[in-house]
Amino acid sequence: MENNENFLESCLFFNTNALSRYLLKLAEKEFASLNLSPAHASLMLLVYDTPGISPKELSHRLNLTPSTITRFVDALVKKGFVNRKSKGKAAFISPTAKGLELKSPVALSYKNLYLKYTKILGTDSANKLSFTILNANKKLSQFIVDDEKKF
Repeated sequence: MENNENFLESCLFFNTNALSRYLLKLAEKEFASLNLSPAHASLMLLVYDTPGISPKELSHRLNLTPSTITRFVDALVKKGFVNRKSKGKAAFISPTAKGLELKSPVALSYKNLYLKYTKILGTDSANKLSFTILNANKKLSQFIVDDEKKF
């Protein structure tokens, strides 16, 4: 049993998934009052910054499948937070007036989330960890892209 524990302690896959679950619990509490999931809030930030953004660009920037983006946008349209306008086969997502009312609260929730986890982890450690994970994600993403080109 101890060998399995040691393996899991040094397993990047296991540890990043556990970290993700802990951070998700913190984030869900922060965004609950807005009636938004953390993932929906992330999409809203991109829509605020880039009104008229395409689902393809959202998919790329959030690292989510197109079908997941479609579900997210559908849910946000239903809540009245975004509009989807189509031109031919292309679609463009923009915030509604109701969605824009959430811009400051979404930003505040993200700030509170940051403050909470940096208080727990320490600001320097949290920032270093974030940049380390970002760089690892870039390398792994490139590896997967290169690997898929082989087939």
